[in-house]
Amino acid sequence: MSVPRFLAAFLVLAGLAAVPSSAADPPTVVNPFKAFTRSPFTAEVEVYSGGITGDRIGAAYQSAGRGDYGARFTFGFLKGLNFSLNYMYSNQSRSFTAVPPPELLLPTGTLLMRANNLNMFFGNGEFNVVQTKRARFYLSPGMGFARNGSRSMTLLWPGGRTSTPIFPGTALTFNLGAGVKVYPFRHVGFRFDVRDYVSGGGTGSMEASDGRYCLMVYPPPPGCLIINVTPLFGKIPVQNNVTLTVGLIFAIR
Repeated sequence: MSVPRFLAAFLVLAGLAAVPSSAADPPTVVNPFKAFTRSPFTAEVEVYSGGITGDRIGAAYQSAGRGDYGARFTFGFLKGLNFSLNYMYSNQSRSFTAVPPPELLLPTGTLLMRANNLNMFFGNGEFNVVQTKRARFYLSPGMGFARNGSRSMTLLWPGGRTSTPIFPGTALTFNLGAGVKVYPFRHVGFRFDVRDYVSGGGTGSMEASDGRYCLMVYPPPPGCLIINVTPLFGKIPVQNNVTLTVGLIFAIR
């Protein structure tokens, strides 16, 4: 799904969710200076699901648009500011290709590094911009880590293909989100959230500790050819992915 479609769907859902409560209760714009005043402690547990867009950087790197799901714990003790801890999983695949030069003694072909899933761990602030008795519109910046799992290295050449598993890749990620939380019941609510993630190198990062692999068979037998492929990959460029999620909120206090 493209970014414009994500944004359009989010605006429609957010508008429909907020209309009933806005009609019954006039919205209040939160004063930034009063947002940091103390309020009773609140805590929520949430499960959510949605989709994440893909990204392509040149001809060598690409990620695919896929579904995602996750869990979020939100707590707060200030009038207009909450905090959350998040975990998100997606079966989004990410791939990075390189062509080995002749001096590496490999057959003529292509090296393919691939990650078959994405795990994100991040924390966020949640500033309530406009709120009513039943709805809250918010902005939510945050940061964390993106972990590219189930990775493999494959050599594609005219004689066939050889592959070996490799360690996961981890990258620092920043995100900015916006959305609306609607509470039709006292202890149950819904969240519509759109979020943009900007991440550094991860899928393409070949650290010194895991940069030497046997590309013939796995596990490598004695005498297997070991090739250092670290210089071919290095860190990939900054990548950008957008998520649109719908969550079910349970207020525990």
